[in-house]
Amino acid sequence: MFKNITKRVALILTVIMIVAPAISKDLSYKIITLDDVSRYDEDRLAYQQVENIIDPEEHQTQDTSISALLIIKDKRMYLFKDGYDDPKIVEQNRIIRQMENRLIMNTLWEREIDGKPDFIRITDRRQEVQRKEIPFGVQENLDERYSDFFNTTRNSFIQRHVDIFKGLMVNRKDSELKVERRPIPKKLNYDGPTKYFTSVVGKTKDGMIYYAQDADGDGIAETFTVHLPDGFHWGYKSGPNIIFIYQNKQENIAELIGELTKFAFEGTPEEEKIIKKQFDQLDIEIPRLMDDLIQMDLETKLILDEVKE
Repeated sequence: MFKNITKRVALILTVIMIVAPAISKDLSYKIITLDDVSRYDEDRLAYQQVENIIDPEEHQTQDTSISALLIIKDKRMYLFKDGYDDPKIVEQNRIIRQMENRLIMNTLWEREIDGKPDFIRITDRRQEVQRKEIPFGVQENLDERYSDFFNTTRNSFIQRHVDIFKGLMVNRKDSELKVERRPIPKKLNYDGPTKYFTSVVGKTKDGMIYYAQDADGDGIAETFTVHLPDGFHWGYKSGPNIIFIYQNKQENIAELIGELTKFAFEGTPEEEKIIKKQFDQLDIEIPRLMDDLIQMDLETKLILDEVKE
């Protein structure tokens, strides 16, 4: 009997080890740098936005509030960054504050995302042809032309992928769409309504993986990723290679991605239109179906007919 129990426990543990990686979502990442881009001989766009500190120690050396737009066109690479702080300056300040015993965790990265790039670097076959950045301590941004291009391109790029993701939701049965929803444990002394963690993942026919997540249960998705497993990256565990938006706090980005988890759980407006059309057809078909399924026996019908007379 003991051997049977041991076998069952071992089987359960094996199943957990197999299933867990499949349902967990790895949100590790590295900030885009042109020097580490794996290849530049194919046209490509990628957008990355991070406004969160996963681990205070780790993120002392990684910007805690930054967005980056990468464009690869005709073997040229264009990299815009908004909320950019020079890592070398940050490290110098860290050492100074540490020596003066006034180092406060995660206060080294001063610039926040404001929709106006602070940094641009352009390379041609990895040879740098332009580099502009706002110096540390200067509260300015790059030329307005760069800002306009950055915002227009970024918004259009995200919107197109949001539309594809919504299409996967409409076509759930073929896109392997999976929705996870679970209650978030309540904090002590909180007796308000239960909030729910919600995530959704789907896959296109060409293997592109879409993911959205509402982690705090406020009904607004703050994380959105798109990944194509084709080997393109900017370093080991650099994260999703098309879009990586993590813990978004920008209102304009929330307008684009905020309803993705809601649509996944409740259905998209497009799905509702399809269902309403189905009801128009059901209005016609259900009475016929009832005629076929519900038959009154002849004797009862005769009795009812007599009563009516």
